[in-house]
Amino acid sequence: MSGLRSALDEWTTQDLAEAHVDQLAEDLVELESAASAIEVERARRLTRYAERAGPATHGYPSLTAFLIDRCRTAGGRARRLVALAHTVSRCPRVREAWVDQRISIDQAHRLLEASDSAPGPFAGVEGKLVEIVEPLTAGDTRHVLQYWRQSVVGPMENPDEQENLRGLDLSQTIGGMGRIDGWLTPSAFQAMRATIGALLPPPAPNDHRTARQRRHDALEDLARDFLDHADTPTVGGEKPHLNLVCDLDALKGIAGGHHEFQGGEVISIATLRRMSCDSSVCRIVFGPSSEVIDVGRRTRTIPTGLRRAVIARDRHCTYRGCDRPARWCDVHHRTHWADGGTTQLDNCVLLCRFHHTLVHRKEAAQRAQPERGENGHEDAPAFERRGFPRSGAGSNRPPP
Repeated sequence: MSGLRSALDEWTTQDLAEAHVDQLAEDLVELESAASAIEVERARRLTRYAERAGPATHGYPSLTAFLIDRCRTAGGRARRLVALAHTVSRCPRVREAWVDQRISIDQAHRLLEASDSAPGPFAGVEGKLVEIVEPLTAGDTRHVLQYWRQSVVGPMENPDEQENLRGLDLSQTIGGMGRIDGWLTPSAFQAMRATIGALLPPPAPNDHRTARQRRHDALEDLARDFLDHADTPTVGGEKPHLNLVCDLDALKGIAGGHHEFQGGEVISIATLRRMSCDSSVCRIVFGPSSEVIDVGRRTRTIPTGLRRAVIARDRHCTYRGCDRPARWCDVHHRTHWADGGTTQLDNCVLLCRFHHTLVHRKEAAQRAQPERGENGHEDAPAFERRGFPRSGAGSNRPPP
């Protein structure tokens, strides 16, 4: 083990600043091989440690408890490692191919999952399956093993089981964040994956979101688009939508009063101003005892005709490097209407919801501590700096 540690120390102290790209590629392949060898060796030693009653000898009720305490492993991962070790111990052909690096870590995992799903049939064809998947990719290995499993034990779940298992849970934390958990039927999952995938164009150069964050934003776009455009039934005379409750100070960017969803969940000032930037507004005046004194007529912040004009001029998101189509954009006030900005063409631009959020976050940060540009003025959003036309027709793309 000291030799392994010495080798790792040698790798981690290497200066990669001048490393050739070919050498880096070879190193990555070698690291993957080393990781594979370490994982299979860990499984072998875990099995032997359990056989020698190691956990009990050292005062642990189980192998999982030992991993959680001594190796500082998360509980779920510790249980997976123990299950993997048990499966490897009964699959000698898989372990042999794994040790010899004839199959990758992921191929080995797929084979071991197949063994867990049908231990008896798998034992009879283990060697043959290893031979079949050796030249394949991890994805093709999974595909082959899915067909093998269906041929011996039927589908992973029959349709009735899948229908009974399906479900979706929506929960919310005290801080307002939401969580989605659930099981989708195969058809529902494929439909969801295809839909979200269609809403994930290649990220713009200034888009530093992770893949998980981009999928989240695509799901929000999908929900918002449905609320905006679908022929949904009305509730109380209006289509279901997101409703906000706030006071005038909140709209002006001053926290401390009311700024929340209708259900009572408090939201940030930046979120409130972003959502109210392109929305319908209804004035409700309360008296000193919170009684309603006056309910004004609902007004549309962005009239339909103006929205069409902005779309015809901008065509897509105007943030530098982004070309998300108008369907997925909000109309943004350069100067917020709550700050006295006019709802006119030269004060409105299209921004996709990601960049609309980004602009209002920058606005909130500037309110707290203004950032100064080279000319001594606060930095303007990217769509201002690119020379965007202020009126009339014309392309919003930057000059070549």
